[in-house]
Amino acid sequence: MAVVIFKAIEKCNSNCIYCEVIKKKQDEIMNYDLLRLIFIRMNEYLLSNPREKITFTWHGGEVCMLGHKYFETALKIQNEYCPETKSRIYHQVQSNLTLLTQPLIDIFLKLGIRQIGSSFEPIHNIRGFGKNRNSELYNRKFLEGVKLLNKNNMTWGIIYVVHKLSLERPLDIFYFLTNLNTRSHPNFNQVKLYGEDKSNLAITGEEFADFLGAIFPIWYKNMDRYPNIQPFSQYVKSVRDKDFSLICESSGVCSYRWIYIGPEGDTSQCGRTGDHNVMDYGNIKDYSFEEIMKNPLRHKLVERQKILPETECRDCRFWGICHGGCPLDAYMTNNKLLSRSPRCEITKVFIEKYFEPVTGMHVDFKPQEYIKEVHYT
Repeated sequence: MAVVIFKAIEKCNSNCIYCEVIKKKQDEIMNYDLLRLIFIRMNEYLLSNPREKITFTWHGGEVCMLGHKYFETALKIQNEYCPETKSRIYHQVQSNLTLLTQPLIDIFLKLGIRQIGSSFEPIHNIRGFGKNRNSELYNRKFLEGVKLLNKNNMTWGIIYVVHKLSLERPLDIFYFLTNLNTRSHPNFNQVKLYGEDKSNLAITGEEFADFLGAIFPIWYKNMDRYPNIQPFSQYVKSVRDKDFSLICESSGVCSYRWIYIGPEGDTSQCGRTGDHNVMDYGNIKDYSFEEIMKNPLRHKLVERQKILPETECRDCRFWGICHGGCPLDAYMTNNKLLSRSPRCEITKVFIEKYFEPVTGMHVDFKPQEYIKEVHYT
């Protein structure tokens, strides 16, 4: 299934301190002609690939700034230009929830959206409105959005970005987030900052592993109560069941799955490569979906999965879990796409220091036995 990270808008009403999109200062909103072309391109692709499906992820910026009429127009365009394939297009939304309204929820439901992905930060002035990041008002608006979702029987999930200030209180943050949302539990991610860190929020892979390690024993004893906290449940599933369906950056099979589309039709590998303007696959105005999916740059990602097991990752017993880590991390830190991500340190430290002692499981997934088969399309 192809996953489209679709950014019709990169503007945002918030000013999160670590957000890379905000730094781009992109004010463009995708016009309806270009929106129409994207659905035409998707329809062409799905007609040519009858077994394929597309997950269309509305991303930003803040997508609710588009307003409900924009989404209503998108639905009309989909119905008009994808009559035979619309059942194979699945919509998702990422939003900070602070601008959510009933008309937006109504059109989300018509698009088949029953859950919204979001983020939350209990530490003040990290996420918030305006120059001073008014987190009190932000949090109040966020909870109003949550109340509206609950009223409409929609669920929501939280990504929590772990940064320098998080390190002092991992259990406080864990309990706060699991109590905030008892129906869907958080996904913990390390803050991603490349280049200058004016706010001093960056953390090392070892620090992130220690943050996770402070929570993991509590989670492991109570995993029935907190069944889907990430990355914990992914690690357990991978090691216990030898099921290596990890998240995108550790999957080893991101080569032909993701497409980023920006407000002016520019395309790239994924949302993060689009944010950093790397891995340019051309403009959707000039290339079909099929051509973008077969862009030669994608072959580099396949090549990476063949080179790393013979070089940097040759004897690594964690290969079957992390597969060399995120290619973008490797490129942004080493200026080399065909290198191991420095964030692999997270996997190594967390498993050796916390996972194996707590669970009693042993990890030994060297590349000789656990190389993913990735083929050119």
